[in-house]
Amino acid sequence: MVNPRQVVRALVFALLLSLLSAASTSMAYGQFTLTVAKALSPSAIDPGGSSLATLNVAAVGSFDSPVSFDAVPCTVTPVQLAGTPQCAVSPASVTPPGQAFLTISTTGSTLPGLYTVSVTGTSGSVSQTVTLTLNVVNVTGNYTLSVSPTTATPSPVPAGSVATTVVTLTPIVDYQGQVTLACVSITPVVAAAPYCSFTATSGSTSLPADTVDVASGVPATATLTITTLGPYNAARLHNRPIFYALWLLVPGLGLVGVGATGARRKNLLGALLLLAVTGGLLLMPACGGPSSTNAPNGEITPNNTYTFTLTGADLNGAAPSNSTSSPATVTLAVN
Repeated sequence: MVNPRQVVRALVFALLLSLLSAASTSMAYGQFTLTVAKALSPSAIDPGGSSLATLNVAAVGSFDSPVSFDAVPCTVTPVQLAGTPQCAVSPASVTPPGQAFLTISTTGSTLPGLYTVSVTGTSGSVSQTVTLTLNVVNVTGNYTLSVSPTTATPSPVPAGSVATTVVTLTPIVDYQGQVTLACVSITPVVAAAPYCSFTATSGSTSLPADTVDVASGVPATATLTITTLGPYNAARLHNRPIFYALWLLVPGLGLVGVGATGARRKNLLGALLLLAVTGGLLLMPACGGPSSTNAPNGEITPNNTYTFTLTGADLNGAAPSNSTSSPATVTLAVN
């Protein structure tokens, strides 16, 4: 016959032994924490894009055992038939205190949606898990284009002159790419209309002048130059007022010469002749002078106020996100 007391003692002893074993395992392997030091960036990506997060592995007490991330360190839900986001952790093992870097990659077939990413670190038989969220979206034209000032300066300008303004491209959702700028339209449509050119003032210098390198989170700029067609003087009359003052001396000396006689008159007439020749040479550049033109066929931009609509396209053909709702425009008056 079995003694009930002996059975109870045996059960209590087994329970105590199990608790001591669990505590021993926890002390040996479970003294670490796994947390997210930096969330996924960017938090929203295109299909085919990738995102990076930083994980922090910290010790509890004197724990110094390595924490490893398996060959498949995370799980992603929901699971797709094709294109489920994949993850990798580097380094594969971290001894606390330390950090590991999580990379989430997608493909062009990854469906847009919100994905939950669970990452597990293991030390012995104990593991810790953290959860992150990734948003996969179809982003087209994820940058904006603006102009300041919206009237090119100087304005108005005579035909044959140029005016400038500044174009700014601002990334959205950590967008980065190379954007080629253009003036997509001009109104009114006339013969010999002004034309646009762009010169990037930030980003890579190895790109074409009209291509701006937009870095993640950093606005990029370019100078827009509007050129009008027509002649322009190589020398300006208004820049030489002193010559007009000198020329007034000629009739004054002539009056003095009229009142003189003999040798004195000859000397004055000689001085007058010398002054006249010198004054004529000095005034030659001011009397119209040579002129140039930036219109080889003689076209002249008509007087009017012109409005230009600007756009851009990156390597994927994406236009600015405000190209339809609020397109960037700039005006210039020609008189």
